[in-house]
Amino acid sequence: MVLPNEQSEALAAWLPQCRWFSAKNIPDFKRHMRSIDYIDISDHPEGGESLKLAVIRVAIGRGVTTFLAPVLVHFNQHSIMECRDAATDPTMSKWLLDLIQSGRSLQTAAGTFVGHSVHQHEGQFSTIECTSALSENASNTSVFFTTRDAYENSVGYVSKLFRTYHIGIQPEVEVGLHLAQNGWVGSPPLVGWLEYIPTGEEQGGAVATVHEALTPTTDAWTYSIKTLSEDRHASDTLLCMATRVGILTADMHTVLANSQSSPAFAPVTPSDEEKRENSHIMMDHAQSVWDLLSTASVPSPFQQRVRTVLTQQQRLMETLEAVAHLEQTAAYIRVHGDYHLGQLLIDQSHKTLHVIDFEGEPGRTLEERRRKTSIFKDLAGMSRSFEYLCHRTENRAPHVEAADLTRAFLKAYSDKANGQCFYPDTKDEAEKLLNAFMLDKAIYELAYEAQYRPDWLDTPLTAVENFLRTGCFLVV
Repeated sequence: MVLPNEQSEALAAWLPQCRWFSAKNIPDFKRHMRSIDYIDISDHPEGGESLKLAVIRVAIGRGVTTFLAPVLVHFNQHSIMECRDAATDPTMSKWLLDLIQSGRSLQTAAGTFVGHSVHQHEGQFSTIECTSALSENASNTSVFFTTRDAYENSVGYVSKLFRTYHIGIQPEVEVGLHLAQNGWVGSPPLVGWLEYIPTGEEQGGAVATVHEALTPTTDAWTYSIKTLSEDRHASDTLLCMATRVGILTADMHTVLANSQSSPAFAPVTPSDEEKRENSHIMMDHAQSVWDLLSTASVPSPFQQRVRTVLTQQQRLMETLEAVAHLEQTAAYIRVHGDYHLGQLLIDQSHKTLHVIDFEGEPGRTLEERRRKTSIFKDLAGMSRSFEYLCHRTENRAPHVEAADLTRAFLKAYSDKANGQCFYPDTKDEAEKLLNAFMLDKAIYELAYEAQYRPDWLDTPLTAVENFLRTGCFLVV
């Protein structure tokens, strides 16, 4: 179903204002809107508002990208129709939870929304008591809300709306089910998910998940920033945290390498073809980053530095290509895929850590995110996060060295993971894989910052420049 023209106009005016909307810079954007499917969730007569969950197809480049947008449509004081985001609307949260809990299907003009529940719940959930946005980035929006269960107990949940829609198996769902089946308590339990299946397609894709909320918590990035501001012994505190993160990560990989509940998680010894494939994925992605940086509007302080890095493309590509020829003893497994301090929750006592957000890097395809690979993808991601932390707070006292945090993290990990099929037999293999995946991550960061946070380009630029100068990121 296509929205009435007035509502389409309102949606076209609103979407380019949203950070998560990657087509915001397309000139004459409305001409690129191909279709809009939607479902009416509720009307708010008192405010003249209508709550809708819209599925918007937009022509970008040579393809079509599909976006998900919960919106409140209303008339302003000048009787002009406008849209505003409804991700935190209590009615939206209740509708999502009810649909997942019941396992119902709702037909639209161009598709079907299907709720999936991990466990059966007794009765319906009551009115949502509160909602608040936890995060809103370039790929999804997470919302915390509370409600009451059938026994009138207050229960907290976190919903995640995937703003960009992909047909296929969503790793967040697949991994969440796997962790639940293996009884791992290192992540918040998955409650269920919402799927959208376009008419004519045999397979759909997840548009939202709901997990149980762990409260009270903060993410490890926020905790680390606060520690640097308030703790005179910040260095010791963060070194201790880095050690605990290393142990948790090794435990996570051990569970992800357990194939008893699902063959999809069976470790594989990388063949020459698989090594080449992984290497080519990194190289292809790097090439797309070079292309983007060549045309992107880079802030003037970084323009010359970006141009200099671009002249070294060949040397950087050779490092990524070398992965294909490296003698690898460690098995490939499923990994987190987008591992950093913001993906860890730490409780109020600062004792318990939990891993969240298993969807993988949003800039990758679903196939790439589900692909088995080296555990150094996750180790590199967390190591780069320590670098971000220290680079963004380098003028604060007390000062903490990123290299020290990374070494503490990697040592704790290796002590726990040594002897597992996914950990290398030799130090040389570990160092070469770590450097290759840290370079891959830094290149990914260049693209992300150029598109969404240009003022942060200094952090990945500095990392790539240091690598070009020294030939390594860190000696394990």
